[in-house]
Amino acid sequence: MNILLVNISLDAKLGGGTAERTRHLAVNLAKAGCRCEAVAMTGNSWQREFDAQGVKSYITGRIGHRFPLPLVNPWRAWRSVRAADVVHIMGYWNLLSVAYGFLAIISRRPYILCPAGEFASVASPRPIMKVFHKVVGQWLIKWASGYIAITDLEQGLIAEVAKTPPRNVPVVPNAVSEPTMDHSPLTITVPADPFILFMGRLAPVKGPDFLVQAYIDTPSAHRYPLVIAGPDFGMLAQLQAQVDTAGLTERVSFIGFLDEAQRTQAYRQAMMLVIPSRSEAMSLVALEAGVVGLPVLLTDTCGFDQIESVGGGVVVPASSEGIARGLEIMLDDPEELAMKGERLRSFVLKHFTWTATVRALIKRFERLTKTGSLVE
Repeated sequence: MNILLVNISLDAKLGGGTAERTRHLAVNLAKAGCRCEAVAMTGNSWQREFDAQGVKSYITGRIGHRFPLPLVNPWRAWRSVRAADVVHIMGYWNLLSVAYGFLAIISRRPYILCPAGEFASVASPRPIMKVFHKVVGQWLIKWASGYIAITDLEQGLIAEVAKTPPRNVPVVPNAVSEPTMDHSPLTITVPADPFILFMGRLAPVKGPDFLVQAYIDTPSAHRYPLVIAGPDFGMLAQLQAQVDTAGLTERVSFIGFLDEAQRTQAYRQAMMLVIPSRSEAMSLVALEAGVVGLPVLLTDTCGFDQIESVGGGVVVPASSEGIARGLEIMLDDPEELAMKGERLRSFVLKHFTWTATVRALIKRFERLTKTGSLVE
């Protein structure tokens, strides 16, 4: 089977969870015997990994930043779409998705739309997004051969926007690969004492301001340092000002972007991970932390409430007050954290491996090419 994966970015630093998901889908689909090509406007952080698995990649380039125009080579894009059995488009609010959706339509190739959480803003879009939705977005949704949700929570939202029954929107969750044991020296600067960890972009959707305020408002948490890891998307100065005003500069560290190996090191050194997101399709960092046995405190807008039901952490409202309460609960018995982490690790390894996820996805794609539907 030939699968074309389309995502706005393949940049490990700036592409976020959708870039990581595209990377893992491409590599594991290739390992399962599929021919894969990944297309994006920017990035290509995983070129060597793609080359090793025979995955083609095409970075179009772009003009502009706020709503960039992809510099697509029409002939190359046409050949890629024509060669594909299925075109998998991830993300909604971008013109690359539109371009490849249009090519799939005129070449009579099925395309699957996975919004990856981006339908959350359809109800209240910014002016430029409203124009996009009215002019091109609606037909991109209408003519899709199917839809994929990443969480049960997103399934209902996609069904509402696409005007289709939820049963027609299969859930294909994020997954994780178990990291190999790495005995190399630490390449990151983190406290020697147990610490609380945030891992993600410093952007409003990820809620680092919620966590910083919750940490400030929770005196019992001050016994443990707070480490903020992730690239700055415009919030670093604000967060540092919050910390400075509270007089906690010595307790909070901002350590910037970490690559995959460095993230694993941080997870293994931390005592707990906090995911304070305002909105999340399904947090990959929760899986990355869980697979090494790190317990997680996350908000109820992340679509991963199973963490609490299996005893691997705590789920709280998406607010500084909710996260402050979660910190108090998690830190009430520090010795219990290790057991929470082990329960989460067992759960993740049982249900969220890329091998199982890709196997299920291939079956759906095969059904689509034979019957025209992802679902029975």
